[in-house]
Amino acid sequence: MDVWNQRIFLAVVLMLCVGHVLAATDQDNLDGLLQTDHDRRVVSRDQLDSEDFEIGVSTGLINMADFGTSQVVRLRLAYHVTEDFFLEADYGQAELQETSFERLSGAARLLDDDQRDVTYYNASIGYKVFPGEMFVGSKYAFYGNGYVSLGAGNFHFADENHASFAIGAGFQLFPTDWLAIHIDLRNHVFEHDLLGETLTTQNLEATIGVSAFF
Repeated sequence: MDVWNQRIFLAVVLMLCVGHVLAATDQDNLDGLLQTDHDRRVVSRDQLDSEDFEIGVSTGLINMADFGTSQVVRLRLAYHVTEDFFLEADYGQAELQETSFERLSGAARLLDDDQRDVTYYNASIGYKVFPGEMFVGSKYAFYGNGYVSLGAGNFHFADENHASFAIGAGFQLFPTDWLAIHIDLRNHVFEHDLLGETLTTQNLEATIGVSAFF
């Protein structure tokens, strides 16, 4: 009986020793797998400004039907309701050129200088389309998106107000997290009877400008 007890005791001791050796070997293998000589790279990501308001200025050209093409300056204020939709109010100024009739006939001018000053304002709703990144080389990427807009407003010139609506489209590029560059195309549609009959005119505008979020 003592012989069997000794054999059982030795077997238990042997099993414990083997288990300890195997556990130590597995831990060494695991440590070897987890260890690495590569340095961890720290990635810094720019975040777009989280503010919802945007104010900007732009300039370009507007073609006023029957009155030629003039320089226009426009101010805009936008509120971004969601990531996709925004509301916009804008105010523009331009100066009418002479009509083709005035230039070719040599007749008296239809409007004096003060009456040729144009001011307009619009209230619009916009929707952003095709958001994504634009890559410049292999190191720089900028966020950008297109947008479409629809609005209504008023044109004032020749001492008269003309109700209008505007259809627009544009592109917005973010060189920094708070600054945006805009390229904007619009068609202002309104009626007037300055040339003797009521006409529905299409007045195309193209501008480029910058805006800031706050």
